[in-house]
Amino acid sequence: MLKQLLTTFSLFFAVISIAQQPFSNQEFQSKYHMIDSTELYNTNTSKSFVQTTPPIAPVRSVAEWEQSEGVLVSYSGQFGIPLSLIAEMSQDCKVITIVQSSAQQTTVTNQYNTNGVNISNCSFYVAPLNSYWVRDYGPWFIVDGNNNVGIVDFPYDRPRADDDEIPVKIASYLNVPLFGMNLENTGGNYMSNGLGVAASTTLVNDDNPSLSNTQINTLVNDYLGISNFYITADPLGDYIKHIDCWGKFLAVDKVLIASVPVTDSRYADYEAMATFWSNEISSYGNNYQVFRVYEPNGQPYSNSLILNKKVFVPTASGTGSGNNAAAIAIYQHAMPGYEVFSYASTSWVSTDALHCRTHEVADRGMLYIKHLPLLGEKPLQTQYLISADITALSDSSLIQDSIWIKYKVNNSSWNQVSMIHTTGNSWQGNIPQALPGDTIRYYIHASDKSLRSTTHPLIGQPDPHKFWIANSVGVSETTTEKVMVFPNPANNDLYVALRNYSNYNGNVSIYDAFGKLVKETSISEFQGKLVKIDVSDLSAGSYFVSVITGTSVNTSKLMIMH
Repeated sequence: MLKQLLTTFSLFFAVISIAQQPFSNQEFQSKYHMIDSTELYNTNTSKSFVQTTPPIAPVRSVAEWEQSEGVLVSYSGQFGIPLSLIAEMSQDCKVITIVQSSAQQTTVTNQYNTNGVNISNCSFYVAPLNSYWVRDYGPWFIVDGNNNVGIVDFPYDRPRADDDEIPVKIASYLNVPLFGMNLENTGGNYMSNGLGVAASTTLVNDDNPSLSNTQINTLVNDYLGISNFYITADPLGDYIKHIDCWGKFLAVDKVLIASVPVTDSRYADYEAMATFWSNEISSYGNNYQVFRVYEPNGQPYSNSLILNKKVFVPTASGTGSGNNAAAIAIYQHAMPGYEVFSYASTSWVSTDALHCRTHEVADRGMLYIKHLPLLGEKPLQTQYLISADITALSDSSLIQDSIWIKYKVNNSSWNQVSMIHTTGNSWQGNIPQALPGDTIRYYIHASDKSLRSTTHPLIGQPDPHKFWIANSVGVSETTTEKVMVFPNPANNDLYVALRNYSNYNGNVSIYDAFGKLVKETSISEFQGKLVKIDVSDLSAGSYFVSVITGTSVNTSKLMIMH
């Protein structure tokens, strides 16, 4: 109650302050993402949102850094972003410009031609607009259970009927399925890691007072495939409450959080947010790597755009520009292999910058690798299984000899091993045994006949996955024991035994195709015994049974069919 009262008084005095202190129209627009003050009183939105059934499961929300075929920008009489930025984006992906008329299209085309924009990579869509904040009202991209890219529409939390219709129009323009999720929201307050995790501030509660968190979680799970939805506090403490004003997922297990001086009244809130994320577990099973970017004067560094292998960072112009170089260095450190570009503008403010005014367009034919990497310390084994699902959304065939793993041990040269197709979209390969204390770095590569190539992680060799071998000697380099697994395929019960074994203790572990441990049984004195394991609760598919003892590790492939 006290907090609510303090908030009420703060807003009251803020209104008095606004009334007494002049400010520019640009400052007003940027702070409130409004065109003019009349929108404060506009309660008749006349928006025509249509709710639909959810996409076919499983649904996956596409992360910003995934393969994009283009970028959306809006021209509502002005861009809000430098033409030099549009020129750079146009060099290797399509720029889709939303304009309000053919006359505007001609105006913009002339601007593009005289400012180095690659016009051959440009297309235009004519539609009514209220503003250029395409991030906030633009489409959210998903991949549905049929491996089709689609668009999720939502009621935009601003009284702008034309802006609110843009996802519907872009879905028609791209010829992709459209799904209406009845959750009022805004794109600046949503970030996804591409593997079932997303985050927004409590603005999502403010925008949907009739919905409980349980109901919100159900909606984002059904329409976006988000099984872990973080609704966080807003350390910025400003009216906008958009998460992209202070935080950003940089990868599945990386997050950028702004920082402010110790003397700033919000310092504890920012530090608490950074600590919170550093203690959370990512979709890879490791703790998030948290990177900090210093914004002492409201610099907009976190409001950046990741577009394929480029990062576009808004930097300060004039006051505060002395921190620009350090901010760029943080991005380069956090995202090795990416090209990092900076764009200074007097229009950037702490609540509205580059990310707010651009929106990536997911590649409808993307080549997608799903892989849960080996990370951190691992026991000594005879080999290290690398499993992945590889899907060509273009429906093109994969090029089999392009599916491989590259790995290196410590500072040695890179080695390549092929991956073998097992079933469906699943592929497997093995990294050979290393020595205790060795560090192994690796990434996966794939190509398809649409001429697309991709890696996992997406940046590939500059920032590979990394694990290291425990220093303690746990298993021998060679062994004569053989794992016997039967029946195979299994249905309800599985039996595991060893040939040529002696007396010892050990564990029987079952891993799914992505290397996730799904069952483990600790057994004493294998000799003369069959280990019986109930597998009736495991889904049909490919698994691996590993028997680890004091002297050996043995692995056998298992199929489960029901």
